[in-house]
Amino acid sequence: MSEHDGVAHLGDIETALRRERDIIQERFPDAPPAEVERLVNDTYADLLREAEVETHVLSLTRPRVVEQLRERGYAMHEPVLSDDVS
Repeated sequence: MSEHDGVAHLGDIETALRRERDIIQERFPDAPPAEVERLVNDTYADLLREAEVETHVLSLTRPRVVEQLRERGYAMHEPVLSDDVS
C-alpha cells in the first residue's frame, strides 16, 4: 500500500487534475493556461501534503484555486448554458 492510497478510488489523478484545470480555465478565460495549470498542481500537492484524510483533497483544490485567481484580479465567467435542446 502506498502512503497516499486514499485517492486510489479516483482512478488516474492526472486525468482528474487535467479536468479541474479545464473547468477552471473555462471559468477564467483571461487567466494564462500555464498559471492555471501551476496553481492547480501546486494547490493539490500542498493540500495532499497537509492532509490527514485524503478523500476530499481533489474537491478542495478547485475552490482554493478559484480564490487565488480572484485575488490575482481575474474575473470569473459563468459557463454559458444553451437553451437550445433541438
